[in-house]
Parts: sequence; structure tokens; C-alpha cells
Amino acid sequence: MRKRFGVGVLCITILVLIFAVGCSKNKPTGAEQDDIVVITDPADSNDVVDTREDLTGKVPSPISGIYVEQERIERRPFAVMFDNMVKARPQAGLDQAEIVYEFLAEGLITRYMGIFLINEPDTIGSVRSARPYFIDRALEYDALYVHVGGSEQAKSDIKALKMADIDALSRNSTIFWRKSHKQAPHNMYTSTQAIRKAASESKYNTEGVYERLKFHNSDVKPNGAEISKVGLPYSKNYTAAFIYNQEEGIYYREINGKSHQDEISKQQMTAKNIIVQKAATKVIDSEGRLEIEMVGKGEGFYLTQGEMLEITWEKKSRKAITRYYDKDGKEIQLNPGITWIQVVPKTMNPIFE
Repeated sequence: MRKRFGVGVLCITILVLIFAVGCSKNKPTGAEQDDIVVITDPADSNDVVDTREDLTGKVPSPISGIYVEQERIERRPFAVMFDNMVKARPQAGLDQAEIVYEFLAEGLITRYMGIFLINEPDTIGSVRSARPYFIDRALEYDALYVHVGGSEQAKSDIKALKMADIDALSRNSTIFWRKSHKQAPHNMYTSTQAIRKAASESKYNTEGVYERLKFHNSDVKPNGAEISKVGLPYSKNYTAAFIYNQEEGIYYREINGKSHQDEISKQQMTAKNIIVQKAATKVIDSEGRLEIEMVGKGEGFYLTQGEMLEITWEKKSRKAITRYYDKDGKEIQLNPGITWIQVVPKTMNPIFE
């Protein structure tokens, strides 16, 4: 009897172990569950959010898709014109813009415009003058427009379009000031606090009314050609470039083969997304000023996650947001993070490696 009882117990034990092993194949342990729990975005089955990051009480920025506290997006974006001449470099605060535009200006040198919403740099500069094609993009965000004077056409446009204008030429030294470490006109600076103060004094609306860009919840590869570097030869003496860092999933920016760093943080400029937008460009006066067509349609390239897609773009009016589409006509969703939009002449051929 004892022998039979022992065999019975052994059989039952084996059955229990088999059952436990079978169940473990279908259901992870508690530790495994904590590591792999995800939420799938119903709008895109390839878009996955890692729930280990605490996003409680946070919402995505309409400018960058970065998740932040609600109060950080419940205010009006501001757009700042940045000088990019040699004597103006390095720029201050540009690394905190969520979107940066680069356009050619007269003299075959470029100028930047940074779009700010969630970040609040204490030092911003050097600030430079307005141009009509930058206005076309600032209007997309109903932004406070921060600059120092401008071309005659730009000044006329600002007035006609009733922009929320913050011009150094009509503000006092509490809003803009010159710093002694750079030569004029490359030494005009401001700050987030000063810009918000100027907007309050002018009684501008505290929130912007604008269309939103589309973002994934987390990084998604676009299924394009593998590209680790893109060079943008704006002129013989000026080339910008972005080099992809696979480990970090971001691009590092260079100017003429050297690191493009911020004056205050000393950090190299980075981007999660790069859009190269080709646009009709022509010289319109003896000063070399340009006309760059922003309203209409065109072609370009989108780079993210080490891959590149050929795209098209469309902007229906000066205030309408520019939309970007893949070869099938589907609107592109950006990955959350900083975006650099490089507007180049139609004749320029980016260098892909």
C-alpha cells in the first residue's frame, strides 16, 4: 500500500509540473509582464508606447510631439529670427527650439527661425531681421514674431497680416539688449521672459490658434533608404550636415564640417526629424534679397531613424500649415522630438551617404 501511494503522489506531482510549464508558455511571470507591457496606438499598429515611462498628467506638444505638463502648451508659440553669419555664431537658445527652419538669405548665407513653445531659454540670440518667406512659416503657428526690423516687404506683410509683432526697433532695453562679446549687428539678444512681457504689454492673445502637426507616440522607422548622413551645400563656403547616431536615434548637426553648438549649453544641435524642402528661389533686387515660394506644392526628403523617404509638400495659403506626404499620398507623421526643416532651392542636390 505504501508503494502504491508513493507512485500515485509521484504521478500527481509530474502532472502538476507539466500543467505549470504549459501555462508559463502562455502567460509571462510578473517580472516579465513589467518589462513588456505596451499600448498600441489604434491610429498606427506599428506605433508603440513604452508604459514604463510615466506620462501621467502629460500631453504631447503640438509643435514637437514631446510629452509635457499641460500648462507648458497652454500658451502661444513664439518664432525668433536667428543670425547665422560667422560673427553671430554660436547662437544662444536655438537648441531649445522644437522646430528650426533654415533658409537662404541675401549674400548666400542662411538664417534660422526657431519655433518655441514648451521650452523657456533665458538667453536667445543673436536676433536678426525678418523676411517674407519666414513670415509664411511663422504664420503657421500663429506665433509671436520676434525680430529686429526687416526688409520693406516683410515689414509691410507684418502690418497687413496683423501679426503679433515683437520688433526690437520698437521695443525698449528690457525686451532686447546688445551684448558686448559680439560686434553689432550680430549681438542683439532677448529671453523668453522678455518676449512674454512684450506680448503682455501689447495685449496679444495668450494662446495661438493654429493647425497641429501629426506625430507618432514613439519612434517609428519610415521604411525608406538607409542614410547615415545628409549634406546641404547652400553655397561654396557654407554647408550644413546631419550625421545619424544609431545608438541615440538622433542626428547631430555640423556647419562646414564642425560641430554646431549652442552658445549657452555648449551642446551640439540635434534633430529627431529632418525635412529637406525644395522651393522655387530667385533674386529680386540689387541687394540680393530673395523670393522663395512657400505657398504651393513641391518635392523634398524626410529623414528619421537613419532612413530617408522622398516626399511631396503642400501649403494652401500663407497661414495654412505645410503638410508632407509620402509617395502614396499619405500624410507623414513625425517622430516625437526636434525637427529641422531645411528649405533649399530646387536646383540644390542634397548629398546623401
